Amino acid sequence: MAKIKDIAGLKRMFKAPDPTATARESQIKLSKGQYDDLCSSVLNLTDGGTVTSATTFSAGLANPTGLGAPTLTAKTQIANAASTALVANSHNLMPADGNACTLTLPTQAASTAGDVIILEWAVAIGNGQTQKIGTAGEFFMAKSSIYRRAAVEIFSVDQADGTGDDFANFIGLTNAGPGIGSYAVCTYNGSTWRMEARLTSSGNGSAANLSVFATT
Repeated sequence: MAKIKDIAGLKRMFKAPDPTATARESQIKLSKGQYDDLCSSVLNLTDGGTVTSATTFSAGLANPTGLGAPTLTAKTQIANAASTALVANSHNLMPADGNACTLTLPTQAASTAGDVIILEWAVAIGNGQTQKIGTAGEFFMAKSSIYRRAAVEIFSVDQADGTGDDFANFIGLTNAGPGIGSYAVCTYNGSTWRMEARLTSSGNGSAANLSVFATT
């Protein structure tokens, strides 16, 4: 069946009524085949239907709580010393030993608008250890932000330039983090990955964290 993927496809199924048509004549009538195509479309219009592929909305979505519920049933534990690719639409726990790792994002060509990757730190990054996230030559969206502790209850921020920063380096430092409870969310907008990170501190929190977007 020819599935309908957008409003333009829906409109092509119907003819505009003649200017002199009556209300009865203007009613939309579907053939059995057109009805089946409509009901099996990517954007399912029946009650309780499911959107089975990425869909872009031009305005916000409203629901009673204002929240969306994930369908993931488990978080993924990143192995110690991992050098591996992250998977789209996953929630990841960073290495349990707090040591260095290198994680690549899915390539832009293999990504779909709306893809999300969550990174969570249940263990502080060790002093002098760097956990690197990114893909060479594919730059983070401009103004992607890493908010990090500059001192006790004081933040600083590093932002991607959009043209040269293809890695985010999370750098461990005594009394500076990134500590337990740090979080980063990567989202794909259809052309580039965006990262928003909020880092906690560690120890007595007196030192400034040095995590940063970078070219390597």
